[in-house]
Amino acid sequence: MRFVFLIFLMSFLSACISSETTTTLNNPQGLKVEFDPQIAAETRLKLALLYLENKQMQLAKENLDQAKQYQPNNAKVFHIFAYYYQQVNEDENAETYYKKSISVDADNGDTYHNYGTFLCAQARYKEADELFLKAISLPHYNRVADTYTNAALCAQENKNYYKAIDYGEHALSHNPKNIDLNLFLAALNITVKKYDAAMSYLINFQRISEPTAESLWQWVRLSYFDGNKSSLSKHGQQLLELFPDTPQAINYVNKKYDD
Repeated sequence: MRFVFLIFLMSFLSACISSETTTTLNNPQGLKVEFDPQIAAETRLKLALLYLENKQMQLAKENLDQAKQYQPNNAKVFHIFAYYYQQVNEDENAETYYKKSISVDADNGDTYHNYGTFLCAQARYKEADELFLKAISLPHYNRVADTYTNAALCAQENKNYYKAIDYGEHALSHNPKNIDLNLFLAALNITVKKYDAAMSYLINFQRISEPTAESLWQWVRLSYFDGNKSSLSKHGQQLLELFPDTPQAINYVNKKYDD
């Protein structure tokens, strides 16, 4: 599983605005309406995000600078600046802008989530964990499953497997349709030798999904560590027949069951 870096920033913005001044049916002469710096900034943010999506970094930066000129103390502007600086690998600036965004709007769970993801990628696990939990604690935050998922992945990277299992279980409770969480939890439970729990998650997965290279690989790992030779052979052969060129199949052939 990969980190869920929420590209939710588009949701900050209003519907597409074609220009910073508007001509309406009530303004048939096309006279300029009163300039609204908030709408102008949102327009620039929307353009910046589109340019970021297309890897046009200079144009993204130009629009962010313009948005900041219109709204010099806006949490949304700071947040998207943080995301921009992440994309161009200027980590110190990214962190500065995450902190600025939080200082202006301390109740935005998405900012804590993305800041936590950023810190986890830098192996700053304790700080990242605190930010994930802060996002989850906010009463109106509605991306709880994503944040628990990232908290679990971060704990796994830090080799804190029991915490990763706890967060993964919470994530699955909040998003039971995310079948990949079953594989994630199966793998973790194999690592900590909780084989019955691992089997339960694998069975849950196969109830609602066809076999994948990863699901068969976790069956192989479970069978090996649990000493079930017939199951090991069965699932290993399935893996080779269905997914012969995958890393999981190669690991099976090479007997690298810890990978």
